[in-house]
Amino acid sequence: MKKGLVWSGVALAAIIIVASFGMQIGTITEPNIPESMAGRVLYVCPAVDSAWDSVASAIRPFSNYIIAVFFFGLVLLLFGWGWQLYQNLLADKFKRESFKNIWAFTKYGFWLLVLVMLVMFTPNNFRRVEITGAGDNWILCDATDAGARAVRADAVHSR
Repeated sequence: MKKGLVWSGVALAAIIIVASFGMQIGTITEPNIPESMAGRVLYVCPAVDSAWDSVASAIRPFSNYIIAVFFFGLVLLLFGWGWQLYQNLLADKFKRESFKNIWAFTKYGFWLLVLVMLVMFTPNNFRRVEITGAGDNWILCDATDAGARAVRADAVHSR
């Protein structure tokens, strides 16, 4: 096994363990909340728009068309795989080279799907919220994040 792959696996395992047990480096100061409001607040942070967010917003009106194109491609891939399997069945012999093109299309289609989904659905897309009476862009965050503000839970609405 390659050393880079081993170190990647070790790093991934370390990240999972540290995140699972809530370990953090440094001290954290949580905002003070009155005892009467405990359990009835959510923490929000101002959403910083990045280039990814603007690209995701720009292609959002076309998301149905993009998804339809991918399903059309999936149907064509399934037909291609089925046709190659049928041809091998008719020949009563497995020809590995006959699957070369369809396998390449499958790999490229998969990675294209991953890239498009990453662009369409940024992390802020799933955390973005609206706050009653506040017109800015907000995202849900942890109490320990920089800029976290406690807001009444009934004033926070999903988009």
